Amino acid sequence: MIVDGHNDLLLRLWRREQPIHLDLETATDAGFAGGFFALFAPSGPSPADHGVSAYSLPPADPIARDEAARIADDQLGVLHDLGLPLARRTSSFAAGRVTAIVHMEGAEALAPDLSDLDDWHARGLRSLGLVWSRPNDFGEGVPFRFPSSPDTGAGLTAAGKSLVHACNRLGILVDLSHLTEAGFWDVASLALAPLVATHSNAHALSPSSRNLTDAQLDAVGASRGVVGINFTPAFLREDGADDPATPIAEIVRHVEYVADRLGVDHVALGSDFEGATMPAELGGAAGLPRLVELLRGRYSEADVAKITHGNWLRVLDATWSPWGQYFAVAGDDPRPTLLDALARFDKPGLAVDLGAGTGRDSAELLRRGWRVIAIDREQQAVDRLSAIAAPPQLELRLARFEDAEWPACELVNASFSLPFCPSQEFTRVWQKIVDSLRPGGRFCGQLLGEHDDWAGSGVVVQTRAELGELLAPFEVELLDEYDRDGRTAVGTRKHWHVYHLVARKL
Repeated sequence: MIVDGHNDLLLRLWRREQPIHLDLETATDAGFAGGFFALFAPSGPSPADHGVSAYSLPPADPIARDEAARIADDQLGVLHDLGLPLARRTSSFAAGRVTAIVHMEGAEALAPDLSDLDDWHARGLRSLGLVWSRPNDFGEGVPFRFPSSPDTGAGLTAAGKSLVHACNRLGILVDLSHLTEAGFWDVASLALAPLVATHSNAHALSPSSRNLTDAQLDAVGASRGVVGINFTPAFLREDGADDPATPIAEIVRHVEYVADRLGVDHVALGSDFEGATMPAELGGAAGLPRLVELLRGRYSEADVAKITHGNWLRVLDATWSPWGQYFAVAGDDPRPTLLDALARFDKPGLAVDLGAGTGRDSAELLRRGWRVIAIDREQQAVDRLSAIAAPPQLELRLARFEDAEWPACELVNASFSLPFCPSQEFTRVWQKIVDSLRPGGRFCGQLLGEHDDWAGSGVVVQTRAELGELLAPFEVELLDEYDRDGRTAVGTRKHWHVYHLVARKL
């Protein structure tokens, strides 16, 4: 079974052109089980237009949002007309049939305020490339250049960073292919899921602007992510020539490089069928068995299965379950701020756990005899918590904490949740926390400072002066400021500026 990282079949059919690489019936016979079907609004040149091995094409022209949205709608209609099942979970994939992941290549169709993203998710969107090789409201894509590093321009805009956070929340895969190097590192600092490049190759073997440097590959591996190897000769060859006489051994060369550097768990296939030149030896999907045979000459059957489909399914499982990767690595130990706050109470009372997440803090409160109202917007979090205890000790609420109401209490715990409150609602939520605490009650949790890498991405941050204003109704019992480089929960690099707080209401 082969799951593929990228194809442009919908673009070709939308143009009323005959497929040249991906006849679905023939592809199914060759073991093709589907993968990422791109919704793409075209503009400007592509690598197939250059005709020589050394080239520097200008960035493609931007495209208006209304036009991109119309094209994306049309192409989604084309996909529905094909009658393929849409993947919303990895169990949707099966040998002997083609299953489609709805992928948006370039986010031009989305409103900059993301007001339509939830609707796109409801329509089946499960993968998103922030950019194609052109600038948009969310960031910059690399222009097609050879030889060139991917360091060709700026990274994500504030809207782009907010889009990454929104994809984290909804469980939409964020595709790093086509991003500038600066944009890649911006996503790496924001992502709560494995890093993925659906159709990119190793820059060390083919120095195209579209390929990933060793440092970028290492970040993908550290996050337990995956690189889908692109079959396009211009991104495979040492000379960058877009030559169909390129042997398919060049595809295997890139597979081997990534597998040797990161491990075989981090490489897959990302053909770019229907969107680029293919090696004549492969032809199209009908030639996939020839590629698989070459892989079998170098890898065990178990490793071939990982490369052809298993690695994609693992990463999609970790991504499509919102916060699933975070839950998997966050651990079960309660936060030190909670332990500090609990040590200051003479007896248990009622605690409210805002954004309860893994349940690590609620579990500790219950163990110490507290009654707990645990609030989280994710069904996965509520399901985890329901296994801990039953009423009346634990009351579970599936809700956004900014929408929830709760009674007077002795403790409000907010472990890394308040920074994700919508900025326009933060002041109201904070006042609700203050008002709900009885005199002598405590707040504990984390707020983010202005130096944090997530500042400017839609996440709420405070200056030291603003923090002082927030804490005016309290006696500050613990203020531990962490302002240095570190890692996210999924292992990517990030500068953290965190205020760890325990404060007693006056």
